[in-house]
Amino acid sequence: MADTEREPVCRTGRWVSVRVQHRDVRVQDECVSYAGIVLTSFENGAEVGERWIPLGVDPSEADDEQLIQQLRDALIWQARRPPQAAGE
Repeated sequence: MADTEREPVCRTGRWVSVRVQHRDVRVQDECVSYAGIVLTSFENGAEVGERWIPLGVDPSEADDEQLIQQLRDALIWQARRPPQAAGE
């Protein structure tokens, strides 16, 4: 049975899951939790890739641009085609 957090529905073809996730990191004797966005790529029901993008409390413009680029790349992969110029 599919884990409902990771695979809400069994799908065919390519699709991308976007979700918020906290990751715990141990630094010396202290455990720190970081929030992030996980982009998981699936093809015919099998996970084929995962990216975790940290979400800062005060994100910079560079953080926003990285998130936008990762989302764009994931959606282009899902669509199976390179981006088109406007009007093409």
